Amino acid sequence: MNYNKPMTILLAAFLLLAGPVRAADPKPDAPADLTGTADKHTVDLVGYFLKVELADASPKLIDPFLAVKTETLPKKMQGKAAAKQVEISAVLRLHDVKKKGIFVNPPGEQCDETSFVKPLSLASLFPDPGYETVTEDELKYVIEQTKCTEIDLGCRFSMLIFFEKKKDRIVKFNAMDPIMAKVAEYRGHGGTSHLFGMGYSCMH
Repeated sequence: MNYNKPMTILLAAFLLLAGPVRAADPKPDAPADLTGTADKHTVDLVGYFLKVELADASPKLIDPFLAVKTETLPKKMQGKAAAKQVEISAVLRLHDVKKKGIFVNPPGEQCDETSFVKPLSLASLFPDPGYETVTEDELKYVIEQTKCTEIDLGCRFSMLIFFEKKKDRIVKFNAMDPIMAKVAEYRGHGGTSHLFGMGYSCMH
C-alpha cells in the first residue's frame, strides 16, 4: 500500500490554493560610482576650461565641454567643472537674451527650479567678481521692476539660488547679467543708465 499518496494529494491541493510562488522583490541597486571613469581626452578638455579665460576659450570646444558628465571626473575636478558649466550656460543665455531685445519670452518647459537652485555648499564655487551676491530686498525690487519671476531670472538670465533647509538662501547673478543694472539702480548707482542702457521686461 502506498502510504505517501494521501500526502501527495494534500500537498498538490495546498500548492493549487496558494498560487504561484513569488520570489522576493530584489532591492534596487545603489547608483554606480562613476568617479574617475572619464577618459583622458575628457579630463584634458575639462582641465583646459578650468584654466583658460572664458573669452579666450575655443568656441568649438564649448558644446563638448557642456556635454561632459561631471560625475565621471576625478573628484577634485567635479565641483569646479560643474560650476564652469553653469557659468558658460548662463553666458550663452545672456547672449541670447541681449540679442532678442528687452522683451524676454518665458523659458521653455525644459527649465525649472532644479536648473538654478543649488546646494548651499556650492556657493563658494561662484565667487566675486564673476558672480555677485544679491540681497532678498534687491531681488524683490528686480522682480517688481522687470515683471520677471524667479523662474524667468534663473532660466532666462543667470540667477543662482543656493539653498539648504533652516538656513538663509544665497542669491547670485553673473556680474555681466543686464539684471545687475536694476540691482545697481536699487543701490542708488544709476544702473539703468550706465549698464547696458536697457530696461528688460518679462512677457507673461
